[in-house]
Amino acid sequence: MEVFFSLTVPFFAVIGLGYLAGARRLIPPAGIPHLNTFVFYFSMPALIVGALARQPVSVLLDGTFLAAWISAGLLLFALGALGARFAGMKGLASAAISGQASAVGNVGFLALPLVLVAFGPSGIGSVAAALIIDLVVLIPLSIGLIEVSRGSNELSATAKRVARGMVFNPFLVSIVAGVLLSATGIGIPAALERFVEFLGGAAGPTALFALGLSLAGRQLRGDLPGIFLMSLLKLIVHPVVAYLMLSGFGLSAEKVAVGTVVAAMPVAGNVFVIAEQYGVGARRVSAAILVSTVIAVVTVALALWFAKGLIGV
Repeated sequence: MEVFFSLTVPFFAVIGLGYLAGARRLIPPAGIPHLNTFVFYFSMPALIVGALARQPVSVLLDGTFLAAWISAGLLLFALGALGARFAGMKGLASAAISGQASAVGNVGFLALPLVLVAFGPSGIGSVAAALIIDLVVLIPLSIGLIEVSRGSNELSATAKRVARGMVFNPFLVSIVAGVLLSATGIGIPAALERFVEFLGGAAGPTALFALGLSLAGRQLRGDLPGIFLMSLLKLIVHPVVAYLMLSGFGLSAEKVAVGTVVAAMPVAGNVFVIAEQYGVGARRVSAAILVSTVIAVVTVALALWFAKGLIGV
């Protein structure tokens, strides 16, 4: 077990440094969006494109994995939405946010760099598949339910706005680009290989540091039952369900292992963005992100230990 903590602790230590820098105002809050912009639009896409382009397309386009992952995600979404009522979160909008928080983890900023270190480039296809489901299915589902709860007469306009956001999302664009480079056999031209590798190498540490900075501004406010519900479902129930689904669909031990670790990620920051945008329990979600990220120091190490056991490492 010590080996797995030694693997995960450096990642969370970088998050801790970011938190410390934010708490001490070494980097002011106004600087956080700029750092996130670098990660979101430049370094992380370079990392994704580079990793995917080097993999066989048969590894990347796994319909069985997609089916298993969406099944697990929708089940967690339903559990989070239904549990919201018992945790004192009333209304369809609150249920949608609770569902999203329970099913969508910090895949881009935390799972991606961790999986690359723990499993190597072969694990990137599963991470990309998880990102696709989150971006194309689960997040739009949450937004759609919120709009329905508001009795919006502009659902078509909202749908167009969400679709446009998905199409131009840098993560999704980089996934498509990487898969195309793999499928065509072109790969990354030699002249660009060094550039992509160099820029992508900054993604992991910068993303984790930026995540820590964003956590420094969060406070433990909001109702405890809701925070506990979202954290429990995301950190414990989601990886268990993902393991059962991925195993039940007959996927390889490595894909089951990677999927289990990805499912163990804490609540994603984009849940707060949507909650803030629509004025639906933003403080509660913010606290859940903070709490789940802190607890994930232990739970992610446990998930990694379990996952490595599946492939005999």
